[in-house]
Amino acid sequence: MSKIKKAVRAKVSASRSKRAAPVSKAKTTAKVAVKAVAKPKAQEPQKYVLSSLDNSRRLRAVSPVTAPLGYRHVPAPALEADGSPAIETPQMRERALAKATRRQFEDQLWDSYLSSHDEDSRNSLWVHYQPLVRYISERLKAKLPECIDVCDLIGSGNIGLQDAIVKFDPSMGVRFETYCVPRIRGAILDSIRALDWVPRLIRNKSHQFTRVVRELAAELHREPREAEIAARLNMTAEEFAELQQELNVKAQISVEGCAKDNTDERDLMRLEMLESRREVEPTRELQREEIRRIALKGLNTKERAVVEQYYFQGRSMKQIGSELKLSESRICQIHSQVLEVMRKKFRAYQDSCSI
Repeated sequence: MSKIKKAVRAKVSASRSKRAAPVSKAKTTAKVAVKAVAKPKAQEPQKYVLSSLDNSRRLRAVSPVTAPLGYRHVPAPALEADGSPAIETPQMRERALAKATRRQFEDQLWDSYLSSHDEDSRNSLWVHYQPLVRYISERLKAKLPECIDVCDLIGSGNIGLQDAIVKFDPSMGVRFETYCVPRIRGAILDSIRALDWVPRLIRNKSHQFTRVVRELAAELHREPREAEIAARLNMTAEEFAELQQELNVKAQISVEGCAKDNTDERDLMRLEMLESRREVEPTRELQREEIRRIALKGLNTKERAVVEQYYFQGRSMKQIGSELKLSESRICQIHSQVLEVMRKKFRAYQDSCSI
């Protein structure tokens, strides 16, 4: 029985080996095909083309579109012996030469001043740095109102420049331009604040109030209400009312500044509302004559004299009494009687005008 079983097992294994052989061969061929599809051979570009006109064979020209991008080789910048970049263009050489000449001249001025500390060397430094003062003044003038003159800013900046020249210490390791710019700017701002009649605290509150109103308007897309502004400022209604009263300061208008072309229209409207004492308004004289006619109508000689001299000539009761040869008390009595009559006249005149 054992021999029979062994023979059967041998036949089964032989048949299995025969069936598995073509399958493995098929898998091998499939793998080779996949590799062939996955990695095709790169086709070499055609070097020659055939002309359709005369069937001539000529060399193919490479198209700039299909050709691979060619990057231009940028050489590294040349350096000097100390590691600084070398000067290549004539403009760069000219600027470097001018800068070196200016630095050398400044060093000579400072050597002369530090060795002697005389007034001539200090004035030479002051004249040399005048363009810097003008530059700072013009930069600040662009943010200030038109009524402020740039010459006033330059004068204040020169005071800061003089102070910076006296107090400058070369041992600090910084150049003078770096040291003097904040001092010149600070002197100009101090002079502007000294001319401002509104306290600095009120100015800061005004800027904060304006900023909050602008932010709320941008968020709400409309003008904010007083309650919303007070809530953003964390103020009560009473505190907000006090803040508005503090910020409600009278504005100053420059009469000379309104004559310029770029004047604000609101300033022009306010200027037109001002009273001019040099010019005589025609309607005012007409009203004055009409009031005088109504007041003197129906009065006797003494009453007329009291009204004209007291109201239209500006004389006192004593002067009127001496002229009319009456006592001051009598003039006061006449004046009181005339006032009662005038009140009745003007009431009647007002009623007639209202009708």
